[in-house]
Amino acid sequence: MYDEELLERSMHPEFRGEMDGVEPILLFNASCGDELKVYLKVSRGVVVDGKFTGKGCAIALASADTFIASIKGKTIEEAREMSEEFSKMVIGEKYSVDKLGKARCLSCVSRMPARVKCAKLAWESLDKLA
Repeated sequence: MYDEELLERSMHPEFRGEMDGVEPILLFNASCGDELKVYLKVSRGVVVDGKFTGKGCAIALASADTFIASIKGKTIEEAREMSEEFSKMVIGEKYSVDKLGKARCLSCVSRMPARVKCAKLAWESLDKLA
């Protein structure tokens, strides 16, 4: 049911860990119990690094990992545009494949409406950036 990359990223996330000197963004999905702390290091409007910690289902963890992989090196505005496309993808609307990077591995979520909140959780951190 799940894409192979999604499973790999949930079991062996590349960007799991804390970051010194970066205030974490706390996120919680009440419907599933997923809890994430997302660390985004931004310099001059560009996401230069990111990490996450927390617990959650395979989709929430894989999404957090692909979120960071996809937005690293992007401006905040580019990341927010990606977030819009990601939201379209996971709810089954028409989206721009070219704008999603590694996050494309979560396209299967569109077949599981109850898991959309899990997939979108890490992406919500962009809304909480100052």
